[in-house]
Amino acid sequence: MKNIMIICAALLLNRASFAQTTEIKTPADKEMSFKSVHGHEVLPQQGEWALGISATGFLNYLGNVANGNTSNSAPVFNSGNEANAFAIGQLSGVALMGKYMKRADLAYRVRFMANAGSTDHRNNVLKSMPTPDPLNPIYTEDKVTNNSYTVLLGAGIEKRRGTGRVQGFYGGEVLIGAAGNNRTYTYGNSFDVNYTAPMSTDFSSSSSPYASSYASSRTLASNSGTMVLFGARGFAGVEYFIAPKISLGGELGYTLGFSTHGKNSNVEETWNAPAGKVATITHENYGANGLRSWGIGMDNVNAGVNLHFYF
Repeated sequence: MKNIMIICAALLLNRASFAQTTEIKTPADKEMSFKSVHGHEVLPQQGEWALGISATGFLNYLGNVANGNTSNSAPVFNSGNEANAFAIGQLSGVALMGKYMKRADLAYRVRFMANAGSTDHRNNVLKSMPTPDPLNPIYTEDKVTNNSYTVLLGAGIEKRRGTGRVQGFYGGEVLIGAAGNNRTYTYGNSFDVNYTAPMSTDFSSSSSPYASSYASSRTLASNSGTMVLFGARGFAGVEYFIAPKISLGGELGYTLGFSTHGKNSNVEETWNAPAGKVATITHENYGANGLRSWGIGMDNVNAGVNLHFYF
């Protein structure tokens, strides 16, 4: 009997010791694991990636469905933190934002945007002729091509806190971007000794179609100058995990930004009567944006709700 009692006491002590070691967890352990009722990990784990999109369109869609709004467009995918911009410069467009979970409580963030486009505007004008026939006018075409681009790169670190579905986060990131646009003009009527002021389109006019007139000078090319921006941003926000690896949340940021702006340039052509040929003139200035500027402030006061997927 005595031996049986000793064995039972030893088993009880071993059980108590095992229970104590499994119940004691470090804060990091608690952040690393939170399971749903079905046993799935709810929170992001080490080595996982995340993609953030704006949930505003989806929430508006559901709200309009509930209130019977008939003009309810289907939601579209936009990247997370779409309201984010530099405190100065205000680079336009939506940046793709992703995360890599270095640990359950630490993530590396990247942000990328590269937008570019080209648009042509055309206008018909009367063709210069030695003896124009008003009954049978002949037209030629003027054209302006507008090219623009915007590039944004960002990288940062995000620290996370929380042991349940609500996760707070904070951190910082650095940003660099560039933006600019240029225009090139072509004209159907050329300058020559007989037409020192050919019929040309005024593409700066807002009329439709564009206004045209006999021009003694006209623009061949214009360049806004490249704007380069640098920023350091601090942010803080919260995520609520509505399902395993899926969260709704938002963040606010404070940005210190610097920008430099290249010279604006404008190339014009005109008829040089003494030389008997076309002359080109180039004008350069720094424009209204100035050469350098800086600013600091809240960068997304009206930030919407974001939806993040971890995988």
